[in-house]
Amino acid sequence: MTPDVLSGIERVARRFPVFREHLAAFRALGSQVVHARVCTQKGFEMCAIAVVRFSGAIESGFGITRELLVFYSPHQDLQSRTFDAAIREMGDTKRSITPDTFFMWSPDQRLRTKLNDWSRAARLAIPLQIDEEDELSLITLLREYIYARDLFYLTTPVSGGSFFGRRTLLQSLREDVFNQRVTGLFGLRKSGKTSILMQLKEELAGDKVVTVLIDLEAFPSPPEDPTDDIVADLRRRLVAELKSHGLRVQELSQLPVRPTLMELRSALQTILKHLEKDGHRILLLLDEIEYLTPSDRIDIAEGDMPRVAQVLSVLRSIVQETSNFTFVLSGLTSAIVEGGRLYGRPNPLFSWARTVYVKPLAREEADDLASTVGGKMGIRIDPGALEALHEASGGHAFLYRSLASSVVTQLPTDDFERQMSRSAVLSQLAEWKSRVQGNIDEMVQHVKRYYATEAVMLELLIESPEDFAFLAPSEPTAVRRLADLGLIHEVDGHYEASVLLELI
Repeated sequence: MTPDVLSGIERVARRFPVFREHLAAFRALGSQVVHARVCTQKGFEMCAIAVVRFSGAIESGFGITRELLVFYSPHQDLQSRTFDAAIREMGDTKRSITPDTFFMWSPDQRLRTKLNDWSRAARLAIPLQIDEEDELSLITLLREYIYARDLFYLTTPVSGGSFFGRRTLLQSLREDVFNQRVTGLFGLRKSGKTSILMQLKEELAGDKVVTVLIDLEAFPSPPEDPTDDIVADLRRRLVAELKSHGLRVQELSQLPVRPTLMELRSALQTILKHLEKDGHRILLLLDEIEYLTPSDRIDIAEGDMPRVAQVLSVLRSIVQETSNFTFVLSGLTSAIVEGGRLYGRPNPLFSWARTVYVKPLAREEADDLASTVGGKMGIRIDPGALEALHEASGGHAFLYRSLASSVVTQLPTDDFERQMSRSAVLSQLAEWKSRVQGNIDEMVQHVKRYYATEAVMLELLIESPEDFAFLAPSEPTAVRRLADLGLIHEVDGHYEASVLLELI
């Protein structure tokens, strides 16, 4: 150890004598503390941190690939703000540490209960409570926490350490932002669209890009006019995001709470000119775009909702008149960029916005996701298991993770080297299929709700493949869209239902 490390260890040990016991426990397992210091965050100067590098055997057994942070607090009644301070230390340190797992110690008798309540999949806090007379108690602690979690089970969009794959797509979207291309990102429900948007926002945060994400599902849908609510919410969110970056908000703040579309446009253009001087950009993400084009309620080509088209026209004009603004549309239906007419007006996005579909995970991408996530739980996944996971789920992101989660819950937690085999996957298929029936039905019904022609073609393919083959040449757009959504695929010149439809 260097003199600086030894000096830091001594300072932390004087403040927290229990640190010496922890040092001995780490050393007994061939691991060592490589960094130690007192905290510098305002209000947390009495706390301390250490960074430990585990032995190769422990790293392999528990899927640990980086150093691990240990946070020490002197408080008898640990508060969540101290937990948040530990999270900030993970983000602020310049060392390459594990981003989603850390140890925490305090004299609080309820430490374990509190950490169990505050922890999440992307920020697991392990209470560093070990028996100094049992050299393996640290191993038992790691097994109890790392083996017990299920990182495959996710029901909400993810980003950061929980996001995997889609690197080519993300790079393409990133290039669109800096080249001011407007993109439409489309795919089935639970295909990962919102996660991609959230990950894009996170990755652009360090590039002077202020990103505003708006979920259009929360607004009224046509034939009820949602534009006033959308404009008001956009103004509010822009002000909040710009303020959080310490940037100019004057023109937007001076607007009424519910400004007109023209008032918002003028204020935003002024602010963009000021932001351009320092190289800042604004990116608008409009998610669940199908709620602006519900074809089952209104004629989206000639229906009486011109203000929806006007909003998109204004956004397009801002892109064309500035050098540091663009937007991304995301949702199920691509009709909003593919039709020449939109609510009685020329569609401002027709033949202008780039269309991208979020398709099922390719085998290589799915293998990487499973192996990486499994490794974080100390699980080695056999090639046969990887093949079975992909075959059964068709690579659909939600279904893939759902099946992997079902298998993980059945794996033993008392083995030092955990393994997922093909037989373990196959043994869970029947129960898993019955459990995801509702999810799959909801995905398909959502497609039918917004794509009338595609819904008919889909029914034909399921009930009478011969009739589908006969009509397919006369409905090329519908067939292409079903293929883009991953619901059908071409085999030897004819179309077949995807694995997702076979699960119904």
